[in-house]
Amino acid sequence: MKIPAPLLLKFKEDPRSFFKFLKVFDKAQNKLVPFRMNQEQEELLDALLEHNRIVVCKARQIGCSTLIRAYFLWKSYVQTEPTRHAIISYTRDSADHLHSIDKQFYFELPKPLQRKLSKSSARTLKFSDTGAELRSFTGGGKGGATRSFTFSSAHISEFAFFDNQDDLLANTIASVGDGQVIIETTTNGPGDTYHRLCVEAQHKGSDWHICFFPWFTHKNYKKKSMFGQNGVPPMTEDEEWLMEEYGLQKQQLYWRRTQISTMGLEKFTREFPATIDEAFMTNSNVFFPTDIVDSIEIMNIGSEDKWYCEPHKGDRFCMGVDVAHGGGNDYSTISIVSATTLQPIYHYRCNTILPADFADKVWEVYWEFNEPYTIIEANGPGALVLYRCREYGMRNLYKSKNGKDWNTRKENKLAIYDHLRELMCNDHISVLESTLWSEIRNTVCNEGGAPSHPKGQCDDLLISFLLAQWAAKLKPAPSILEVRRVLMEEFIQKTKVRRIHARGPLPFRRKGQ
Repeated sequence: MKIPAPLLLKFKEDPRSFFKFLKVFDKAQNKLVPFRMNQEQEELLDALLEHNRIVVCKARQIGCSTLIRAYFLWKSYVQTEPTRHAIISYTRDSADHLHSIDKQFYFELPKPLQRKLSKSSARTLKFSDTGAELRSFTGGGKGGATRSFTFSSAHISEFAFFDNQDDLLANTIASVGDGQVIIETTTNGPGDTYHRLCVEAQHKGSDWHICFFPWFTHKNYKKKSMFGQNGVPPMTEDEEWLMEEYGLQKQQLYWRRTQISTMGLEKFTREFPATIDEAFMTNSNVFFPTDIVDSIEIMNIGSEDKWYCEPHKGDRFCMGVDVAHGGGNDYSTISIVSATTLQPIYHYRCNTILPADFADKVWEVYWEFNEPYTIIEANGPGALVLYRCREYGMRNLYKSKNGKDWNTRKENKLAIYDHLRELMCNDHISVLESTLWSEIRNTVCNEGGAPSHPKGQCDDLLISFLLAQWAAKLKPAPSILEVRRVLMEEFIQKTKVRRIHARGPLPFRRKGQ
């Protein structure tokens, strides 16, 4: 049966008119009931209608995924072209559950509103008249599930629990193009791609819009207050502060206390945050201060060769190099920093390049940046790269007072980490590329107090950045006066005249100029 045109027009103008016909399962009543949006769903819908890239940070059981499923079904109804809308979740059960919401919405519609289906399966709903399609995928943590498909929009559920969030996000955006991408999840700790997106989305100029829903906006998160009754301790100072700060009721705070008593404070703040920062709070012993790291501007730059900015004229540079065997999560990296400002200028990161070929890359970058003072980590395959670079005639390489190359050990590892932490705490680092930011954010202290990374996460780019900053510490840039003095002496030596005018620093020259 064809849906009347006036009704379709009404649906197109306002999705809420379409939602009135949908039904959801109510656990408390154990039956299907009409879908009526709560406050959080109303706010999310407004964002979906206005923004193309949305990241949702939320407390549990807010109803965001249900609203997004209703929204995608609405899109498939009002769009006349053959659109395809993807659900991507990290497990098969989760993907199937989300798609079951789609099917429940459709099959519980009044019969006159049920468009004819050309396909209905465990993972697909396809309408025969428009070709519009709702399809679910399991990401499997690898991010390749949608690589061969093109979509109009995509909903990534529980994004924080994927193993390789960067690949998943890149593949999804490539599949969607200018279409809509919606990420919704509870948090899974700090320092991952999801955390980075949430931080970025709070900055002006970001492509991403963040929707945050704290736990206390949900009407069901209340419990009869027993503070000071039947042996229950009265409200603490923290609880009184929360009441004043957010205008909470005692029933809300008592519900909060009961939840904390069963799951602990850290898990509660992660699953039921009051602020975005609280969602990523952890009691883990992070090495770099969280507030400092989160305040640094994040840059997203494509390709292996990544430029932060063009160097200033007369700038001097330092280079750090970390060498890997290549493959998987093992990257060879190069970092360039300004010896004058200590800001990152350039980095290179690749997990497919062989050490012998990487030596050529190091040599190329070395000359592009006017022979910077360089520290190459000589551990493992780094010894080959260092040997090749010396054969090429590379000067300005690190040597210890004893004439030894750089080998990262427990003693000097702590020194280079401490140095970077000091720079960051003193506001010397103002911008970081997203991958480097994540590696810094993920750094924790092990049981012995030494900096380390969680299993499965890499720190290759961070190592080269640490070495570059250490090189800048060992060989700081001369002052402007010193530069002018040297240039003046060189000019006098060449021209052999008495009266001269000091010139400014020599300009930075790119290779080939």
